[in-house]
Amino acid sequence: MSFSGRQLLVFLFVYYVLIATSSATRGLKIKSSTTLIQNVCSKTQNLTLCNDILNSDTRSAHADLKGLVQILIDKTYARGNLALTVIASLYKNANNTETKDQLHLCDMSYKSAMNNLNKANVALKSGNRDINSYLMSVIDGAESCDDVYDGPPVIPPKLEQANKDFEDIAYIIFKISKLL
Repeated sequence: MSFSGRQLLVFLFVYYVLIATSSATRGLKIKSSTTLIQNVCSKTQNLTLCNDILNSDTRSAHADLKGLVQILIDKTYARGNLALTVIASLYKNANNTETKDQLHLCDMSYKSAMNNLNKANVALKSGNRDINSYLMSVIDGAESCDDVYDGPPVIPPKLEQANKDFEDIAYIIFKISKLL
């Protein structure tokens, strides 16, 4: 099968149009994801953190709303595990019963929060509307750790920062999940 000059030209033109359209479509998709991230993050109390987290993850470029929530849940797992590591380290180095008791309560609160984060993740994947109640329980877990330190002694700075980092992202997910 041979092509005439004219058929070859038509074939090359169609091929060029398909390639150009494909590239343009990819560009638009990234732009629309950027717009989605901006719109979604504008509804949170921490616009900068939300934008930083989502824009630093390559999966965001092609994610829909559910995909963005998934990315945030993944990042929250990492922050929760960091908080648990900080708690374990502080517990190991604690030299009195009161401090160990406080850290034990924080550990239990975080384990509960992480369990609820797992439930929220399952709910997200299955389309279950209970995701919001699970996410509220995630936030409650971090706040319960804060509450352990209402009086002296004060919360250790490393734990305070890990707790704040976890709470901040959990609040972002909670706000965004209401849009699902």
